[in-house]
Amino acid sequence: MLKEIVRKDFREVDKNDEISKIFGYLYGEADLPIVMDGKKPWGMIDERRLIKSKLLGNEKIKDFVVGVPKLDASYSIKKAKERMVKSGVDKIIVTSDKRLVGYVTAIDIAKELGISKRAHELMEEIEAINEDDEMGDALNAMRRKNIKILPVVSNKKFCGVISIKNVLPLTSTHEKVTDYHQEKTSLLDAPVKGFIEVGVETCMPNDGVEEIIDIMEEQGFVIVCKNGEYMGVIEPIDLLK
Repeated sequence: MLKEIVRKDFREVDKNDEISKIFGYLYGEADLPIVMDGKKPWGMIDERRLIKSKLLGNEKIKDFVVGVPKLDASYSIKKAKERMVKSGVDKIIVTSDKRLVGYVTAIDIAKELGISKRAHELMEEIEAINEDDEMGDALNAMRRKNIKILPVVSNKKFCGVISIKNVLPLTSTHEKVTDYHQEKTSLLDAPVKGFIEVGVETCMPNDGVEEIIDIMEEQGFVIVCKNGEYMGVIEPIDLLK
């Protein structure tokens, strides 16, 4: 049952709160925000929608929410997998007597079901960007492809990623509203290599789910490489394919 694997490292945020209230989570400094409508769990933040927007920081959270399944803690893990795959999200809200108790991720479900696929069977072949390209190109690519993780290469070798925390300064003006144009123009023109997350752990194409999950628990995604060359990206929902 879901109650056996529910995660409780979350915090409640009201749908009418300002979006700046969840920036700490996006930078990896706070627990997962679960959006509430009064006392009812309502949904979770849609990071892809944030990437596509220009933020002042005073927009309402409700404008950046994606609905996710809300299942009772007594539901089976198999049933949770079916609902998660159908909805296309990698987290579900868990309730008990209609009250919020936590959430469950695709990682949690994959661990319980003992999935045995290899990395090359799970990965998505997202086109990488070169480290010498401009951040404006990276942001446009993420918006166009509707992705949260953009791999970066140098001479065909994988060297890091661009994620929501890297592009948030490009989409948010909450710190320097008055000189928006000058500040944003310089950031958009800057080379990607100055913004990438380095030290990203990767896996090999034939690695199994156990190795993939170990990495994913730490960084939220996995990059698949062979001989240092980038091949694809695995996100949590891909574990349930």
